[in-house]
Amino acid sequence: MAVIKKLSLITAVGVFLSLLMTGEAFAFTFTQIADTSNDFSRFGFYPAIDNDGTVAFLADLNTGGSGVFKGSGREITRIDDGQFSSFFSFNPAISNGNVAFSGNLKTGGSAIYALSGGALQAIATSGNPATFGLPAINSEGTIAFSQILDSGVRAILSNSGGTITTIADTSNASPYSRFEGSAINTSGTVAFNAELKAGGRGIYAVNNGTTSTIVDTSGEFDFLFNPSINNQGIITFKGVLDEFAGEGIYVSNAGTVSKIADNSGAFDFFLDNPAINNNATVAFKGVLKGGGLGIYTGADPVTNKVIALGDSLLGSTVADLYFSSQGINDKNQFAFYARLADGRRGVFRADPDSDPQTPISIPEQSSVFSLLTVGALFIFLRQRRLSNKY
Repeated sequence: MAVIKKLSLITAVGVFLSLLMTGEAFAFTFTQIADTSNDFSRFGFYPAIDNDGTVAFLADLNTGGSGVFKGSGREITRIDDGQFSSFFSFNPAISNGNVAFSGNLKTGGSAIYALSGGALQAIATSGNPATFGLPAINSEGTIAFSQILDSGVRAILSNSGGTITTIADTSNASPYSRFEGSAINTSGTVAFNAELKAGGRGIYAVNNGTTSTIVDTSGEFDFLFNPSINNQGIITFKGVLDEFAGEGIYVSNAGTVSKIADNSGAFDFFLDNPAINNNATVAFKGVLKGGGLGIYTGADPVTNKVIALGDSLLGSTVADLYFSSQGINDKNQFAFYARLADGRRGVFRADPDSDPQTPISIPEQSSVFSLLTVGALFIFLRQRRLSNKY
């Protein structure tokens, strides 16, 4: 590993927003992690952040080649050892400073590597290219990932201390035909999105060999996207309702599905996959009906906004944004990619000017449609919580 750049000081700009319901104000300070004005020519769209505020990202160098890096605003460290010819989808994972990533090797084949305990090590390798999905890592250093095995069977696997465990696969006795993204929490529960041999798809969670169905397309949903999971086992996901009646960001808590935001109001649709932290704060990228998009934490695009197109950032304005399902930490810091109006592109961190408060409980309800009786209270409590936090 090598530290390739030091910033003379952290570049930060405070942006103050008004909370309409309370009259109070909250603020974010935006820190530049890296941008194209220095060593980098291009960035991966989906940086990840750990609880120390360290951001992991992929980037192309002005001198040629690409790599995996991490930084917190003062210095940037290269993680990979240069033996990869390409990386998969620009999605690294980070927890407690440990970074996991996957890619194709210059010598042929593909691999998942991790920086763990200060040492770079191979987690899994294959003689074939592009056989691994995106990794996820928990605070214990356990890594979950998908792989196409040499037999052609697809599998969700985990690696803990060098021991690889099969979480789910597409073998003959399995109900699954294909896997999408996976996530893992500190207890080792792995949540994943899977297509079924019988048709449809679902989001499932496996803990100690026991599989639970979180939600599937046999009910109110027509399509489900990749999940994120926190340490309490609360899972967030994007879902499209039957007959394309709408789409939204949802959470599943102890078997109950609740809505965070949908496109019946200000939002037109949602992009990327949502993120959740251990305070049960859900963050997502939404596109507004009136135009524009941003990163939000709830149904109100004003009081729940983190940053959006047209906002000031580092002497310019935001022209485009991308956000990862691993883009929020327990301090309610957000890592994101932005393209600025002056042509710069980079990876940035949003830091709230006050600490997170006590974790909240996701409201229970019988179905995703039962918000008529509790919806107003839920939104009010979320706005009050945000105004207290920030």
